[in-house]
This record gives sequence, structure tokens and C-alpha cells, in this order.
Amino acid sequence: MKRVVLMIIAIIAFWGISSSLYSQGLTKIRKEKIVSEITADFEKNIKAAESLDAKVLTDCVNDSLKAGFIDNGTFLNSFDEVMKMFNENIKGVKSLKYNISNKKITILADNVALLTASGSASLALEDGRTIASGFAWTFVYSKDNDNWKIIHTHMSTSR
Repeated sequence: MKRVVLMIIAIIAFWGISSSLYSQGLTKIRKEKIVSEITADFEKNIKAAESLDAKVLTDCVNDSLKAGFIDNGTFLNSFDEVMKMFNENIKGVKSLKYNISNKKITILADNVALLTASGSASLALEDGRTIASGFAWTFVYSKDNDNWKIIHTHMSTSR
């Protein structure tokens, strides 16, 4: 029994090490290209969110893996659920502005990367009120047909 457990641990360790070495095998130029591509997509997504443009936000996601999405502790099974929540939450919103304080892109493989970001958001409501909040996000990107798409998000806001 002990031998089986040790063998399983060795297999898991080997898999973990070999998969992490893959991303280390990417050239500096390739890593810079991936970072540039994801940065451009992220900035496009921020502008879409600030414009309250659900269509552009939907275009940046590939939900075929059904990885799920997390929004302030709520697990959402599909991106359709995310967009339903988004469309409900933007009712009465006049404008939205994000200020990104921190952003980091971690390349896991030639076709997978993480983007983590934090900052503040300001919502101007149609009734004249303004709501400010901090946020922290994690996005998992996957390359799909030469396009980077978000396959999972974990978003939290301070209240």
C-alpha cells in the first residue's frame, strides 16, 4: 500500500514538474508576444465593460469547457449566467470607470495564461449617486483558433 501511495505521489510530482517546465521552454520573444496579445484583449474588455457593451464582453469568452465563473462568492455555471447578472446589475448605471492599480500576466503554456488585476471602480448612477469600490480579479485565458479567450474568471469587489 505504501508503495502504491509513493508511486502516485511520484506520478503527480512528475506531471506537475513537466507541465511547469513547458512554459519555461517558451522563448522570451514568444512570452512577450503572449503578454502583448493578452494585454490588448484585456484592455479591449475593460473598454467594453466601461461602455456597458455586453456583445463585446460575450465575444471575449469561450465557455465550451464549462469551467464556471465566480463573482463575489457566487459560483455561476455558465457565462450566460454571468451575462444575465451583468445585464441586471447595469440597470440604472449611467457610466462605469475602472482604474487598474496592479496587473500581472503569468504564462502557463503556449496556449494558457493567467491575468490577475486589482484596482478601483466607480459607477455613476442615473439617479445622480456615485458608487466606488475596490476589486480583485483573476482571468484564465486559453488560445482558441488564434484568439485568446477567457475560460474562467474569479472576481471580487469590496463593499
